[in-house]
Amino acid sequence: MMANKQILGLIICLFVVASGFISCESDEKITQEPPSDEYLEKAKEILNGDIVLSTKATLNGVDKTLLETGCPTMFNFSWRNDGKMVLTLKDFTVGKMPMVITFRCATTVMQLNSWEKDEYTGAGWIKFQGKDGNVTTVGENAADNMEGSGARVDGYLNVNTQQIEFIVDYNVMIVRSECFLQTIDKTRINRFEEEFEQFEKDLQKKKEELGIG
Repeated sequence: MMANKQILGLIICLFVVASGFISCESDEKITQEPPSDEYLEKAKEILNGDIVLSTKATLNGVDKTLLETGCPTMFNFSWRNDGKMVLTLKDFTVGKMPMVITFRCATTVMQLNSWEKDEYTGAGWIKFQGKDGNVTTVGENAADNMEGSGARVDGYLNVNTQQIEFIVDYNVMIVRSECFLQTIDKTRINRFEEEFEQFEKDLQKKKEELGIG
């Protein structure tokens, strides 16, 4: 009787493990699938052209923007004929970086997997991921991606609420741009210079308060 119970327990364990593998494989498949045509069309309308977003730039894990509101940063979004969304950030620098870089990366727009749906609740969420982004100093002449660069983008967009967040990892000097969760406001493009000027003033004041040179 004891042997039968052990065998039954082993069978149950194997079944649970197998179910887990099947679930993981199924979930992975979902993450590779595009969103609905409706969501994709909405994404193309929202992520189009220059958009100003608030970001925190980190160098080796240290926030160089210092301010809770982050730094107004202009990103450009465009779409290729193959359906990939290209994210571009021109002339980026942070702290005392000895260079100004431009980042371009073609991303794939996908559905969320099950655990992501637990975190990003409600309808309208999609994600976009890109790897081997091109980090260069040659501006707009840069290609979208460069095999083996290691630079990448991981982001989420709600096409209904227009909320967005993403991280750009440049894989250079441990520099990242972290666009925290916020609602896109396309009118910010009209006051970008004013916002950035105010940011620099507030940043200098913050440095003085912290005794940072």
